[in-house]
Amino acid sequence: MNKSIQLFIIAFMSLAIAGISCSKSSPTPPPANPCASKTIVVTATVTPASNATAVNGSIDATASGSTSFTYSKDGSTFQASGTFSNLGVGNYTITAKDADGCTGTKAVTVTSVPCPTITLTATLTQATTPTSADGSITVTAAGSTGFTYSKDGVAFQAGNVFNNLTVGSYTITAKDGNGCTGSAGFSVTAVSCPTITLTATPTNATGPTATNGSIAASATGGATPHTFSKNGGTTFQATGTFTNLAVGTYQIVAKDANGCLSNVSNVTISSTCPTLTASGVSTGSDKCANNTGTITITAGGSTGFTYNLNNGAYQASNLFSQLANGSYTIGVKDANGCTTTSTASVAIAPAGSLFSAVKAVLATNCAVPGCHSLPAPQNGLNFADDCTIVAQKDRIKARAVDANPSQMPPSGPVLSATDKQKIVDWINAGGKHSN
Repeated sequence: MNKSIQLFIIAFMSLAIAGISCSKSSPTPPPANPCASKTIVVTATVTPASNATAVNGSIDATASGSTSFTYSKDGSTFQASGTFSNLGVGNYTITAKDADGCTGTKAVTVTSVPCPTITLTATLTQATTPTSADGSITVTAAGSTGFTYSKDGVAFQAGNVFNNLTVGSYTITAKDGNGCTGSAGFSVTAVSCPTITLTATPTNATGPTATNGSIAASATGGATPHTFSKNGGTTFQATGTFTNLAVGTYQIVAKDANGCLSNVSNVTISSTCPTLTASGVSTGSDKCANNTGTITITAGGSTGFTYNLNNGAYQASNLFSQLANGSYTIGVKDANGCTTTSTASVAIAPAGSLFSAVKAVLATNCAVPGCHSLPAPQNGLNFADDCTIVAQKDRIKARAVDANPSQMPPSGPVLSATDKQKIVDWINAGGKHSN
């Protein structure tokens, strides 16, 4: 053979050998899911509203796990700042989103500053006769500042004196500068009336929202029979028993046969809750897919339960899904508003058996030096990394199963039917780290 031809052949073969790599020449691989390796955690500091109806609460949110965050409290309108102001009492879901569109959320509850206990006392001027309109009530409120006063709960005045009152029972309300209120009942009777003594005994309701409380009242003094009224009502009833009452304070007054009134008895119905229990069973969050854990809450000790997570809104379902790994406060509420809380944790789910089998195939054939392993993996894909395998499952199937021949690496041996089936089974099951 001509020597120049021999030299050409040797040079060509050298170039061909130098061009062999672990991966076939192919179009640029699809980009990996940018969110697969991120766990965005949102934290928040809450400033309560000054009272239950005020809209001056705020939330200051921050996020970690990425950069360039914007924030939203409705999931649609995002802003650069994590501060949300002018908020009323309620539940909010704060979402943080990074430049890649990856998100994390946190349920946040804005509460109100507890109102102080406002107490009222009064000096009474009785009417001169049962039909005169010359009685008065002078109120003194304590427990806060900036009071205004009302005798109907609607119209408030700066002055604490109510004049030109006829015989009757009145509920006086004092409201402080933050809108917190306190109320008490007082009776204006006639100067000529005898002393009528009222006794009233409450039976508590079985929960904050129950309406099965009651009051039993009786009276002595004055002309019999006595009749009874609740909350300043002008209609008096023959019995002193009041039923179907919710939690709250009621003003009870007795009237004798001549129309003379007792002092008002301010009777409080409280709630007596049963002992509730709450526990949670969780499933782990997939290592390579954020927010895939679940918690199922079980409650006992009552009936009619609703459920919440991290003090968020209560819901009828006891299943909470799309959860990141971490610790959660679980809550239950029964039909009467009684509540209790506990804790539950979502762990990172272990690698599934199907995934582990595929990873072993890749470890033997691809995650080897000079191929898809550190320090310089082909195409930047390190198949020793679990989440890279998950993100590239379609590419793996195309190269190792669908290609003809299905070699891994392309210059290596053809995969066995058993190894191919491992890849197919894993992808058909969902292609997750936990499958």
